[in-house]
Formats: sequence, C-alpha cells, structure tokens
Amino acid sequence: MDNLYRKVWDYSIKERLIKHSSYPGFRGFVCLSDNEDILGFTYGYSSLPGQYYHDILVKELDSTAYELWLKDCFELVELVVHPSYRNQGYAKGLVTELLKDVQNKTTVLTTQVSNHSARRLYQGLGWADVKEPFFPSNEGTPYVIMGKVLK
Repeated sequence: MDNLYRKVWDYSIKERLIKHSSYPGFRGFVCLSDNEDILGFTYGYSSLPGQYYHDILVKELDSTAYELWLKDCFELVELVVHPSYRNQGYAKGLVTELLKDVQNKTTVLTTQVSNHSARRLYQGLGWADVKEPFFPSNEGTPYVIMGKVLK
C-alpha cells in the first residue's frame, strides 16, 4: 500500500471502521492481492435512527421516500479500490459480495454528483437515483442519494 493510502487508512477510515463495526448488521470485505496488499475494501451496516448519516438522510426524504428507502435499509458506507486496480471488476465484486446476504429490504449510498465512474458502476448494478442534488455538509459539494431494492 503506498504512503497516501496508508495515511488515509491510518487517520480517516480506521477510526470510522472501528466505530461502525459495532453497528447492527455490520458487514465488510477486503480484496487482497496475491502478496496480501489491499486492493480495495467495502463495508456497511443497517441504517437506523440515531446514526449520524441516517439522520441526515431522513431530513432529505419525504415520508413516502423514507418508508421505501430507509425504513429497513442497509447503508453502503465505503467502497474503495486503489487507483492501480480500478476498472478491473474489483469494485463490482466487492459490492456484490457485500450485499449478497443482507437481510434488509433496501440499500442506500451517497456519492458525489460529479463522480461519473461510481455512478455508472452503481447504475450497472441496479441502483437508482433517489435524490439529486443532496448536500450532506456545508462545504457545498453536491451528492446524489442512490438506492436499490434488495427484496
């Protein structure tokens, strides 16, 4: 793993992953090379009231959309593939494996509106746009809420 990704792992994702691993329905997968380098990883959990991002999403959806998308929902929190291994099917495999045995009725995620490669990936896996634009923070970057019915 190069230094940039090690720094991101050490300071950003590691703390959130440890915290989120205690959430109900937590699942995560890592894709390793033959040398056991991390090529990518993904994780998520059941989205429930009182969780930071769930409560942000609730404010963005009307009651009908809430019932459909968040009432019994698995939240895909992170999907990361090292740039050297992108466009080789690893992201698709990680998402597919992550959602394979999820018991929730739906799944949601957010990504930047301008992240066209991520949006194409998710659309190709059957995800739909739920709301665009969506502004999860004050920084002004527009996101899209995407969802997929699992059951």
